[in-house]
Amino acid sequence: MRNAQVIIGTNYGDEGKGLMTDYFASDAPDQSVVIRFNGGAQAGHTVVTPEGNRHIFSHFGAGTLAGAATYLSQFFIVNPLLFVKELTYLKNSGLDPVVSIHANAMVTTPYDMFINQLIETKRGCARHGSCGLGINETVTRSLRASSLLIRAKELSTPHRLSAKLLDLRHTWLPGRLRELGIEFECEEVTSFIRKHEQVITNFVADAGILTAAATLSCEYPSQKRIIFEGAQGLMLDEDRLDQFPHVTRSKTDLSNVLFLARKLELEALEVTYVTRSYLTRHGQGPLPGECDLWFPDQTNVPNQFQGRLRFAPLHLGQLNESICADLARARHSFGNKIDAHLAVTCLDQMDMPDSRQLCLPIRYTSFGQTREDIKASSASMATGFGQYNILPRFS
Repeated sequence: MRNAQVIIGTNYGDEGKGLMTDYFASDAPDQSVVIRFNGGAQAGHTVVTPEGNRHIFSHFGAGTLAGAATYLSQFFIVNPLLFVKELTYLKNSGLDPVVSIHANAMVTTPYDMFINQLIETKRGCARHGSCGLGINETVTRSLRASSLLIRAKELSTPHRLSAKLLDLRHTWLPGRLRELGIEFECEEVTSFIRKHEQVITNFVADAGILTAAATLSCEYPSQKRIIFEGAQGLMLDEDRLDQFPHVTRSKTDLSNVLFLARKLELEALEVTYVTRSYLTRHGQGPLPGECDLWFPDQTNVPNQFQGRLRFAPLHLGQLNESICADLARARHSFGNKIDAHLAVTCLDQMDMPDSRQLCLPIRYTSFGQTREDIKASSASMATGFGQYNILPRFS
């Protein structure tokens, strides 16, 4: 029976998804592939090995340090610039990562990043909380018209790619800026246009490096062990209208996983919903119970777009509601072949929440930054797939 591990963040991201991915991948890395099924390079999944090696993953699966392969699905947004940057770092660290990319994955261009950063800066105090990597702009452009869409498979034809980028410069860029109320003659745009040719040249060069390093096709992974690594969290899903506009432009829940599970002919899913023992949020948007709680965090350092990392006590009602809604939809579609449980991280910083108030059992607990700091509950581990009735235990 071919099953899969699924890792889903329950809150606003930064829950410990990289840690859990590394933990699962380390069990049999030569037989494992980590599938990125949503988001793109805006992910920042930190892995610290027991030996002290540390890396923040954005394009590559967080099982890479353990030795697992990476598969970027058609739901992942590819950014050649950041792919090459991360690939270079990993190779300089003595790694030779194995990565394959679905040929139909969307591609972020320099225009998307430029527009994203410019409009977010001009929003001032009304910022959406974007990290400036062009995710929303990529999706907006790609869905507007097929002529504007660039897929991963087009990265292997430099002349056509250059022509398409030039076309976007003359059609999409000025039109999108007008749409956002930005004058094309403003200083920021003028400065960008002056270096436009070099920007295209560099982008096409990065695309060449990417296509040489990765396998591009419409084939799905054949590895025995499948690990789905989610990005961001349930509170940032694009359909969370209660959080709009402070959301990401992707499905952070099980929706994409279920589509891929059918393609991979998987028979069962073990879903690990991950949360810290407290709440964090990087960027603008509501954070219930926000207070002056603070813990050191090397990954989420202050930056010009998202500011500082914010903290709050864990909101159990919100946590339960998000998980229960996701599981109800998933089980309606995939049947009762989903075993679901919780992983709670950062217990070395704050105590465990009251498990009696949680809608799922806690199977994994983490008291540090490495896979060796994770403890698995043997009682919960012994329970087979689909044994839990997911009923909220809150008023």
